[in-house]
Amino acid sequence: MKLKLIYLTFIIGILNISIIHSQSDLKLVKKKNGKTVHFTMVDKTPFESDCDGISDEKERTQCLEKSLRNQILNLIEKDYEYSGEMYVWFTVDKKGNVSDIATKGYPSAPEFEKEIKNAVTELNLTKSTYRKRKVNVRCYTRVLPKVIEPKK
Repeated sequence: MKLKLIYLTFIIGILNISIIHSQSDLKLVKKKNGKTVHFTMVDKTPFESDCDGISDEKERTQCLEKSLRNQILNLIEKDYEYSGEMYVWFTVDKKGNVSDIATKGYPSAPEFEKEIKNAVTELNLTKSTYRKRKVNVRCYTRVLPKVIEPKK
């Protein structure tokens, strides 16, 4: 009986260690989708940024989104009269190619969305790594036109 109790205690201890270890990766699991990793989790982002020295996760995410947004807006030459919110998502594969570009605007602005998609295809993107392996990366940012003028 005493041996069974020791054995049971040992098994429970091992299970607790496994649970603690898996909880440390829980945040990562929420941001991974199969073989695609969220751009804030990678070791090397697929686009240029000045965010490498930022250790706070929230500040780093904001910095990366701002950097991506600015690069997209710099490729859009036309000014738009748009006062809503526009979002863009896209995937950069292991070779640095863009795919799965999606935009959503509130309210909808098809012409502006088309310009954003064109700008994303023109971005200077590179391969990304996560834990020293090449990975597909899902990028996301909120995009606002350079000039926001309320409609009269």
